Amino acid sequence: MSSNPVARQDRGSVLGSALKASARWTAAWMRRGLIAWSIGVVLLGAAWPALADEAALTRNANLRRDPSTARPPIRRLVPPDEVEIIDPTPTNGYYHVRDEDNEEGWVWGGSIRILPDAPGPTPSPAPSPISPSPAGPVASTISSQWQKPAPNQTHFDGADGMCGPTGDGGDTATNLRKNRTDVPSAYHDVTWDAVATLAYPVAPKARADWTPAQLAQIAAYEGVALRVVGYVVAIKPQAGGSGESTNCHFSNESEVDWHIAFVGQAGEGEKASVVIETTPRVRQSHPRWTPQALHPWLNSDNPVRISGWLMLDPEHRNHLGKYRGTLWEIHPITKIEVFKDNRWVDLDTLP
Repeated sequence: MSSNPVARQDRGSVLGSALKASARWTAAWMRRGLIAWSIGVVLLGAAWPALADEAALTRNANLRRDPSTARPPIRRLVPPDEVEIIDPTPTNGYYHVRDEDNEEGWVWGGSIRILPDAPGPTPSPAPSPISPSPAGPVASTISSQWQKPAPNQTHFDGADGMCGPTGDGGDTATNLRKNRTDVPSAYHDVTWDAVATLAYPVAPKARADWTPAQLAQIAAYEGVALRVVGYVVAIKPQAGGSGESTNCHFSNESEVDWHIAFVGQAGEGEKASVVIETTPRVRQSHPRWTPQALHPWLNSDNPVRISGWLMLDPEHRNHLGKYRGTLWEIHPITKIEVFKDNRWVDLDTLP
């Protein structure tokens, strides 16, 4: 064997070069493998998307084209329907969802319940459209101890003439309450159910024909100043026809009451409603109260907050189960607030 040091050095150089080349080749293939693995992960993720959250309808709701009430709804969703949450972050209180027919749209967060066993993170709840008054909690019953001031007496000068405090006949005791214009200094916040389920006697259409016991039953509650949150499903100005005795049978649009069907949950029918009414005497102080101004909240997922006087109207017993669910009304309304941009807005302040 040669002991030539130059030969040994040459062989070492060749071996070193071969090892370096092998290292470079190995590193290159590792980089290619890493890139291929990364591409595979991306492609797998695209082919197998993460499972979405599921939510159940808790009440009737509209599937909407965008997170607003500006456009007509796509369709009606009803319990026990379920929807797939596409985006767990609500927009204006609405969730982007896909229904059971694979139709995409938006549904109000207050109308769904995120299922607890659904995979994936639970989205934050949407802002509640119905919240207690800052002054205190919302009462579930109406107290007989709350103040009930006597109604003031007013005259109304309309296009058809002057109408006195009790109208032109009919149930004059009821008409006197309908035609009051005094504004409460404070209101009691109560649930919609507190009004809808309040008992009243089976009695004739006119209070003049009631017994003292029947009058005493409603006297414990009638005339209380209330504030209630609900949903508007019908607005019916009583224009045309023969008019009502409370307004001296005037029939021009500016001289009549509006019968408004007010329900406790979005999507409920008129037959379950509490009737609430604006009057021409009160509307004189609220020129921006018009059916057109309130129309965006008609059959909407967004609620309305109504303030006014609790009153019983015995004349409309034949409407029960068709146009109303109770003879108790908020009549007259003294303040209207609408839920807009996640806050309560006085209808008087809208353009």
